[in-house]
Parts: sequence; structure tokens; C-alpha cells
Amino acid sequence: MPSIWIQTGYCLAQSELSSEYQTETPVALMSYADSKEEFERRVSSGLQKQTYHFRAQLAPLPLSTFLERHGHTWLRQSARGLTENEVRLIYLGESEQKPLLSDTDYLLCHQIKPVTLLDRQFGRHPKRFSPDEIAKLLFPDVPIPADMMQKGWEQWPQPVFPVPKCDEKTREKDTALFGEPLPPLKCYAVLDANKYPFLQPERFSCRIANLFQGEFGDETQNVAPYLVEVIPYGENQRPGELMGLFSETHPVNTFNWADQSVIFIHSRYDFDTVLHHFRRFPLMKDENDKWFFFRFYDPKVLRDYLEIIRHSPEKLSKFFGYDKRIVHAFGSGIGDSFHYYQLKALPEETVPAKVMLAKWEMDGFKVQEWLETREYLMEYALQEYPQFYSEENRHVLIKNLDEGFDKGYTYKLAILQYAVAKQSAVKNRIDFTALEEQVKKETSAPLEITAKFFSLLNLE
Repeated sequence: MPSIWIQTGYCLAQSELSSEYQTETPVALMSYADSKEEFERRVSSGLQKQTYHFRAQLAPLPLSTFLERHGHTWLRQSARGLTENEVRLIYLGESEQKPLLSDTDYLLCHQIKPVTLLDRQFGRHPKRFSPDEIAKLLFPDVPIPADMMQKGWEQWPQPVFPVPKCDEKTREKDTALFGEPLPPLKCYAVLDANKYPFLQPERFSCRIANLFQGEFGDETQNVAPYLVEVIPYGENQRPGELMGLFSETHPVNTFNWADQSVIFIHSRYDFDTVLHHFRRFPLMKDENDKWFFFRFYDPKVLRDYLEIIRHSPEKLSKFFGYDKRIVHAFGSGIGDSFHYYQLKALPEETVPAKVMLAKWEMDGFKVQEWLETREYLMEYALQEYPQFYSEENRHVLIKNLDEGFDKGYTYKLAILQYAVAKQSAVKNRIDFTALEEQVKKETSAPLEITAKFFSLLNLE
């Protein structure tokens, strides 16, 4: 018996003045069908009669399966009255460019914390490339060299650390693609040359290549991102070119941990395949066809981006090259932590997203930035204003900080002063809404408004 099927995607409406398609809007198509193939035939036949173009985001699914996987149960109401031969177009909001994100978190994150950085390793031979736990993670088949300057170094045992959890379904996909035994994981890095004005890629003995190509690559070679084959030790266990990436800051080191200049990639593919994959991402268009740089190779940007798309199978599929399992994992080191990201198995019907950054992703970076700022402001307020805030009412502090941010107080100091002033008013039974309205009649500058709050409430 036919059931209702659904497919989400984007509608490109055709301009009355042009034959080209314009204005991409998120939509869903619904129709009765016995199978995926019949649904696709119905949709194809129906679209031939329309003046819009449909670009699929997900493969078709029975409506009940879609709602189980992705939520958004309100779509059930949109199916009311659907007739047997109808293909119904449902607009998901012309101003809402965010896709239907899954309730499922598709990322696995193995964390190493705290990371104890390497010192200058005087008197040690050979020098270590990275802390032992990270070395075992990035180079599982490379023994950590014992310190030959220590007595009994020949009997030094290899350290053992917890290994990252792996999704069994992705392992099955790996086996189907590569066979058994699985090829070893190769370690690559994307290095930001902009942070090293004297970087000389031509002197590297390992493979290294600019992610930018052609004339543009030549013009930007001093500031471009480079894919690098990571070889921790050269001949006779001599340090490789990237030695110092896990070291404390010191003028002797070319690289330092604090520079945050590199991300790591695990892949079972060769250098050229990985290079071809990542050349798609550092220079992209937005939804308005405007070109911009996407610094995914910054460890912080990488973490924020994965946090933003962790519920979007389409975006994860494209970024990881999931259909061919190009990226096994990403590594990102910031502060005192190292994060290692792997994918869980994505739904079989996932269609990889286009290579572009949508508005909802860009907005996500703003949210991530605010969350980090809020964390800093919370700790400061708890320490400096214990008369108003404590761990017991931390949730109130969060609410007031978010409120200040949403109201457009913009500056860190203004948002902090807003939260403190509001709680002071509540504690002293003062109508803060009336106070705010009064002050805003006198000035519209955020810092002046919150400074006035402090003055009227006798705060310091």
C-alpha cells in the first residue's frame, strides 16, 4: 500500500525577467509512493511542469522514517489532505536557511587533556616529536624512541594509552572499501604559512603542497595553507621538519604549540588524493556567490566548525569525504587539550552538501564565539561580584548574560555590566525594565547605558 514519502532540498525559483534560477529556498517535496524509485519518478514528472528547479539535500525517505531520524514532527501536519497523485511542495521558510539538522550527533571526539608540552629536551637523544599519548594516537605503528642517554634504554617499554572509540559501522564501510587488512593510517597536517614568514617549503624532504593552485598559488605562497606529509623522525631518528609543533615557545624552535598553526588529518589515502580533497575548502563561495577564505586549518576554527555541523550529515559527508572515507579523523590542539574527531556512520540516504558556507554556518561561528566569551564573563562575574552571583544561581547569570548579548550591548564590558546591574536591581527590588527605558532615553551607546546603570545603582 502506498505511503507518504518526503525529500528535503532547495527550490531555485525562476525570475520572470531571466531564464536563470535565483533565490534558493529550503523546501520539502511530499508524495504517495510504493518505493523510493516510484517517488523519484513522480517528482521528476511533476517538476517538468514547474517553473522552479529542485536541488536535493537528502535522499527520499518514508515520512515516518524521516520523522524518527530528524524530528521536525510539524511536517506531519503539512501532509494533511495530500491526494494520491499529488506532489506537494512545502516551503520551510524563505528567511530560514538552516537545514533540517538531525537530532543525532554524528561525531566521536577523543580528548587528551591536559597536554604537557615538550621542553627543549636537552640531554635527550633522540628528541621526542610530541607528547607520548599524542604520538601513539597519530603514529600508532611508529615506536616512541627511547632516550638513548639513559641507562637501560634498550629495555624501555612502550607506553600504553586508551585508544579512541571507533564506530563499528564505519569500520565495516572501511573494510568494504579497502579490504582486510585495512591499510595503515597516514598522518598529514595542514600548515598555515601565514604564521611563518620564513617558511621554505622547497627545503622539506617530505611531501608538501600549496592548497592554492596556479597563478593564485604562486602569488600567495608565503601566506597559503600547505598540506604536509608528517614524518616524525627522519633517517637515524633525526628530527623531522615539523619538530617543535608540540613544544613550548622558544626562539630556537621554528614551530611552537602556542602558534596554533596546524591541524592533523588521518587518512588511508595517498598524499595526492588528500590534497585534491582539501583544495576545495580554503577558498569558497557563500550563498550570494561571494568568494571568501575559510580557515578550516586553524585548530580553533576546525573545532568550532565541527561543533556547528556535528548534526548535519550532509555537511559532514562533504567535509570528511565520507563516501570514499577520505578523512578518517581530524586532530586539533588548542591550549592544554588535543581533540581527535571521527565520524559515526551517516544515514545511507545522505547526499553530500555543496562546497559552500551557508548563512546558518556563519551564524554558528558567531554563536561559538559568544559561548566562549560568555564562559569568560561568567568566571569573572563569579569572582568579582559574589554578592550577586554564585554557583547556586549560575543559571541566572547565564540567562542575564545571554539577554545582554541578545539586546545588542555588543561589548564584553557592557554585557557584563548589564548582567550585574540587572541582578542588583532584582536583589534591591528595583524595576529594571523601567530603569533601562529611562536610561535609553538619554543615550543609545551600549557602554554609556551600562555605565549609567552602575552609577544609578551605586555599583563599582
